[in-house]
Amino acid sequence: MADAERVERLYDQVATRYDAKSRWETLDTLRSHLFSQARGDVLELGVGTGATFPHYPQDLRSLTALDLSSAMLREAHLKALALPFPVRLMRGDFQNLPFGDACFDTVVSSLGLCGIPDPARLFSQVRRVLRPGGQLLALEHVRPPNRWLGALADASDPAFDHFVGCHPNRRTPDLLRDAGFQVEVLDRRLGGILLTLRARPALPGVGGAA
Repeated sequence: MADAERVERLYDQVATRYDAKSRWETLDTLRSHLFSQARGDVLELGVGTGATFPHYPQDLRSLTALDLSSAMLREAHLKALALPFPVRLMRGDFQNLPFGDACFDTVVSSLGLCGIPDPARLFSQVRRVLRPGGQLLALEHVRPPNRWLGALADASDPAFDHFVGCHPNRRTPDLLRDAGFQVEVLDRRLGGILLTLRARPALPGVGGAA
């Protein structure tokens, strides 16, 4: 990830208080609905402190959770001890997934795609590690559909990238379609800024959807 050390420092600094600062009922509701649809061997990108863990089905085959911040992973480790399925926590840049081809049934992310500097590269990696019939489940904030709010997101993008490590003007569904995924938007909140989606690698000759 470009400037990965800077992003790691940002999240290392807030790891111990991240849950308290980011707790929001709407996020928990969206995560619960979305992550309940995960199945099989799961890869989570940007696991953070493990706030998603309570929302997974109890019968997963395994969970591999990746994050750039060692401090975040220490917080996630404590939560992982209570899970009924095998969990592997790994530190790494998830633009370069250190896994073989076709080894996961589900890839998930909760507010983890907005900071990736090269989405096309990441989505190519996601396609590679998904098994046939696999899915990407994501909760993301995206560029506001409102004209004026969209312009504001564009103008504030450099500051968000520097201080928060994410992009408020990312058009994630469109980027996934460009990368060869069929995209289904499952829920929209906050005037279309916050959404959940399911994306599957498109079959040859089949374009994106929804």
